[in-house]
Order: sequence, then C-alpha cells, then structure tokens
Amino acid sequence: MTRILEGKRAVITGAGRGIGAAIAELFAKEGARLVLAARSTAQLEEVAAGIRAKGGEAHVVTTDMGDPMAVEALARAALEKLGGIDIVVSNAATSGVFAPFTDIPLETWREVYETNVVGPVVLLQKLGPHLAGRPGANAIIVSSIRGLGGTPNHSPYGTSKATLNQLTKTLACEWGTKGVRVNAILPGPVDTTMTTAMLPKELYDAYANVAPLAGWTLAEDLAGPALFLASDMARRVTGHLLVVDAGLSGINQDAFPPPPKA
Repeated sequence: MTRILEGKRAVITGAGRGIGAAIAELFAKEGARLVLAARSTAQLEEVAAGIRAKGGEAHVVTTDMGDPMAVEALARAALEKLGGIDIVVSNAATSGVFAPFTDIPLETWREVYETNVVGPVVLLQKLGPHLAGRPGANAIIVSSIRGLGGTPNHSPYGTSKATLNQLTKTLACEWGTKGVRVNAILPGPVDTTMTTAMLPKELYDAYANVAPLAGWTLAEDLAGPALFLASDMARRVTGHLLVVDAGLSGINQDAFPPPPKA
C-alpha cells in the first residue's frame, strides 16, 4: 500500500518536541524524508532516532529560528541532505511574556518577531524557489487562534501570529501561479511542555474544559491536519487557515465561563 507522502522531502522546524515532533513522526510514517530543525540537538536526535528505528529517514540540523544566518544555513542543509524540497512546515515559535502591553519592553517584541516572523520569512524566501513547479509542493505555517482576535497580556505573540495568517494568504496568492500551495494551521491551547510551563494549575485546569470538545488538545491532534494539508488530498486547498481548537474560537464571548483567579 502506497504511503501518503511516499518519496516527499520535507523540512520541519520546531521538531524537537510538541507539535513539530508529532508532525515529523506522522510524516515519516507516511513515507516522507525529513530534515528536522530546532534549538535543542538532544531533543532533535531523540525524535530522529525514533524515526530511524522505524525505517524512516531523518536528518538533524540544530537551528535557532531567531538567527537569520542560521535559518539560511538550515535551508542550504535541507537542500543538500535531501537533494531538493517538496514540503516546508514552519512550526518553531516562542511565546514571549505574559504582561500588559505597556509593560512589555521593545526587546521582547524584537525577540518574538525574530523567531515567529523573520525566521519563517527567511526560510520560505530561501526554499520557495525550490518548491516552484514541483508536483504537490506546499508550505504549512503553524500559527495560532491568538492571531484571529485580541490577545490581552500576550500582545507580541498574538500580533506575530496575525502576521503569519496574513503571510499565508499572501503567499498562496503569489505562489499559486507556480503550483505551490500555502496553508496555515491555527491551534488553540495545546497540552505541550511550553504550555504547562506557562500556566498556573488553576488556569491549566480551566483551559482543559473551556472548549465545546472537552479535554486538552494534544500535539498529535495537529499532525493529522498537517498531513492532510501536505498531501494531494488537499490539492485544491490553499490560502486556508485551518483552525484546530476543539471549537474554542466558535464560542460567543459571553458564553465563556470566567477562569479561576490565578
């Protein structure tokens, strides 16, 4: 039986844990050859080892997405190791700090934008020309529902994700004439290490049941939607913001129960 991504070559950022690792594992299972990028070499090697143990191909390129020169090096390495590229999954991100807008220093804004926006821009600029004209070539940007509405006390992160949403639609328009699809996945709260480190227990417990589909969304819940967008099943889907939030963004504001005090 032919696997869905048989022979496809993909680079996945933020692949050392969480959503990126889950996507990498499913893509490899479905036949993709991978380059995995993140800041932690140890985490990347662990993910790659699991993929190789199951007969898959995974190369590790330690990369700080906040460093444009490192991102350029990642693009070169991906092309060299795989001999070309068919799929780009831009997933790496930093959350910044939780604080009122007027209390957030400009340096924090720069740090968030360097990783969440500039890094993906550089990666897509460098790999975009290599996607052009390739059958089924596409890019997936992992954004967030926090880019759809106001994000009190998390303004750098929310506005960076809103920028990615706009970038997704713009690139879909520009690259569609070259046969390249560009889509985004917008998770709601996801039970990852980054999330648990940020939230006090009271808010963690509240977030678990605030959406219509009760329970936490897990990293692997994002892998299936990513596989769909990357595959020929979505060959006529581009410029789409695929929300994966258990229905959270579909609730009217006055239906939200107040969270417990942190």
